[in-house]
Amino acid sequence: QDKYDMSKNRMAFLMCVTTRRPGAEKDIKIMNTWFDQFQFETPSGQCIDPNGQEWNLALEEFRDQINQSKDEVSCCLIVLMSHGRSHGLIQGKDGVTVDLDDVFALFNNIQCPKLQEKPKIFIIQACRGGKEDHGVEEIEQVFEEADCTYNLIAIRRLPTASDYYVVYSTQKGYVSLRNRKKGSRMIEAMDEVFSEHGMKRHIGDLFTEVS
Repeated sequence: QDKYDMSKNRMAFLMCVTTRRPGAEKDIKIMNTWFDQFQFETPSGQCIDPNGQEWNLALEEFRDQINQSKDEVSCCLIVLMSHGRSHGLIQGKDGVTVDLDDVFALFNNIQCPKLQEKPKIFIIQACRGGKEDHGVEEIEQVFEEADCTYNLIAIRRLPTASDYYVVYSTQKGYVSLRNRKKGSRMIEAMDEVFSEHGMKRHIGDLFTEVS
């Protein structure tokens, strides 16, 4: 697998709704430590407990900062943590929903030319429906087929959208679990895997291990 050049500036954006989400503060702490460890810049600061409108404005500001950067950018990492619904919707603290497709479009090759041929990583910690996954006994054949606790999707459509890596904390239609004390399961697993391996392996391989 080809590796991206990660030696230039790494840009990150963190949005986390804390209203009615006990344990969210733990996730914020983990991600901030992670940003520092892997030298991600956060020019927009943090977007904590925003409503739907504030969230959109903050993402547009982050996109503009990338485009206006005088230095070369290696990648961008966008972490969105909130309540979610089916059909690709995620909501602010006021319950106003934002369509994730609109979020992804902000960073395509037309809207964000600075990131052309650069990885655009989205980590979505949110429910994607109301179903609960109660698990199965670990029979090898079944386990290999049902490997979607954390769903990694790599979208490579040129020329408008390319080099997208979208990581969901749960499969489509299901709830996403969060511990009131430890925070979200996916964020905790990411912290363990990336702390061990750093940026020495392909991003897809790292998130496969997270799952």
